[in-house]
Amino acid sequence: MKVLLIGATGNLGLRLVAALLTHNHSITAFVRSSAKLSSLLPASIYSHLEVIQGVATDSASIKKAILDSNCDAVVNTAGLAALPPWGRSDLPAIFRAVVEAVREAGVERERPLRAWFLAGLGVLYFPGSEKMLSDYVPIYLEHRQNLQLLKSLPQDSVDWSMLCPSTMTPESSDVTVPTKTSQGKLVANAATPPAWQDSWIKHIPLIGKTILCAMNAGRYETTLEQNAEFIASDLESLESRWSGTTVGVIDGSK
Repeated sequence: MKVLLIGATGNLGLRLVAALLTHNHSITAFVRSSAKLSSLLPASIYSHLEVIQGVATDSASIKKAILDSNCDAVVNTAGLAALPPWGRSDLPAIFRAVVEAVREAGVERERPLRAWFLAGLGVLYFPGSEKMLSDYVPIYLEHRQNLQLLKSLPQDSVDWSMLCPSTMTPESSDVTVPTKTSQGKLVANAATPPAWQDSWIKHIPLIGKTILCAMNAGRYETTLEQNAEFIASDLESLESRWSGTTVGVIDGSK
C-alpha cells in the first residue's frame, strides 16, 4: 500500500517508517524538514522514501501530497496534545488540517481513504460506562475534540481509526529494516481498554473510578515499536476491523 506518513521525524513516526517498509508498504514522508529526517535515518532506509516538505497545518499541501503520490492511506502522528486541561497546543490545528485533506482527497478519488490517527488512553470508555477515562483523569483533553471531529464527518467520507495507547517507550534507538522487537504483539479492543482489571474500589463515592483508572494506567504501557507494528500490519488490507472506532491496546505478553 502507498502510505502518506505525517510526522515521520517523531518518536513513533521513525518506528513507523521501519515497520511500514518491513510490511512492504511504500512511504511518502510529509515532513517540515527533509534534512532532519535524513539525519535521523540510516541512508539505506531514507533512500526508500519519497519525501515531501510541508507544514502539517497546511491542508492544501497535504491533499496535494496524497493525490500526487497516489496514496491509499494516511497515518498522522504529528502534534502533541497539551497535558493539563487548560493547556493548548498546535495538535487540534494539525488534526483538522489532516482530516480535511484526507476527506477532500477521498472526494476527488471517489472513494474514502484509509487513515490512522493517534490519541491516548483517555478517549476510551470506562468499561461498562458511557463516560471516557478522561472524565475521571482529565488530561490530554485535546484528543476528545479530535475524536469529536472524526465522529462528525459525513458517513463514508473518511475510513478512520484512532489508536489510543497509554505511555509508549522505545525498545531501541536504532531504526532497522526489517524491524526487530523483543516484545509480544499488542492485544487490541474497540472503544474500551482491553483486559481491564475491575475492582470494588470503583464504588467509592466521588473518587472510586478515578482511583481505579490510576491503578490500571500503568498496565497499558507499550513500546513505540509495538504500536508501529500494529498500524503497519493493519494497513496490509484496506478492509480493517478497526474502521470508525478508537482502539485500545495492551502488551499481550505481560
